[in-house]
Amino acid sequence: MVATVLLLAISFATPLALSMGSVDIGLVAAARALVSTSVDSNVTIVRELRLPRVLLALLVGGALATAGTTLQAVMKSPLADPYVLGISSGSGVGAAIAMALGQSGVLGALLAFATGLGSALAVLTLSRVGGRVAPLRLLLAGIAWSSLASSVTAFLLFLTPHAEEVRAVFFYLLGGLSAAGWRDVTLAAIASAAGLAIAWVTWRWQNLLSFGDEPAAALGLEPTRARVLLVVAASLVTGAVVSTVGAIGFVGLIVPHVVRAFVGPDHKRTVPLGFLAGALLLLCMDTLSRTLLAPREIPVGVLTGLLGAPFFLSLLARGRIGGSA
Repeated sequence: MVATVLLLAISFATPLALSMGSVDIGLVAAARALVSTSVDSNVTIVRELRLPRVLLALLVGGALATAGTTLQAVMKSPLADPYVLGISSGSGVGAAIAMALGQSGVLGALLAFATGLGSALAVLTLSRVGGRVAPLRLLLAGIAWSSLASSVTAFLLFLTPHAEEVRAVFFYLLGGLSAAGWRDVTLAAIASAAGLAIAWVTWRWQNLLSFGDEPAAALGLEPTRARVLLVVAASLVTGAVVSTVGAIGFVGLIVPHVVRAFVGPDHKRTVPLGFLAGALLLLCMDTLSRTLLAPREIPVGVLTGLLGAPFFLSLLARGRIGGSA
């Protein structure tokens, strides 16, 4: 039932996203542009500008939600999320280095993955107390690491001699899909498919790890090895999508909580449903970013931050975070 609702919502939101923007062309005209054999302004807008952007929003939203679902399970913390843990900010450092060097594509993704993985492992190490991840330490370590990554990125901006490169990196760090192209869609499709496949295949691992290391070990799972493998996978996915759209925050925090509220904690269901819900959320946020102040555009990372920060604070206020520092 939940999957059907999400698929219907995506089916409804996608044509709306294709038809809306700084130039509203209508649903019928957007549909005609998709199948038209001629070339006119509507065809160019829909096929070359909006279609890759819509697909990228769906893929990135799904990928970030999948990473968040996995991280919350393996770290046993409701706060775990690529953005909160500093993975997105760390990945942004690698991507900013690549952009400052005039590189992108595969090199940018590799650098983003490397710095994102390093961030994840550092935060995980700093947050452990007595072999367990302490939620409060996880929060503090993530905040500190994000601040460090932001400082490094700011230093890179200071060293960059060209104003256009500085501007590009700055807007990239805010998170946005305005520069979406088919190469970005291809990279995001590979990353999201790999992330979803790994998360789906390992849903039993995630269920066991969410219960704790001792129950997981008693049932035949090697907790440390499984945790490292899943953190690496989540970092790979995050690094790949951050290299294309920048650091879009809180999608991986919000979506797993909402999905679990409807279907429970079983990752056999939360993984695929989380992907769909994340795709829908980011598509809606990106559509709003293009239309609220049209023809000007709000970086979608700003909107997800405005939505996610109160959600994050509500988790704190409701006492969903325990453990000692």
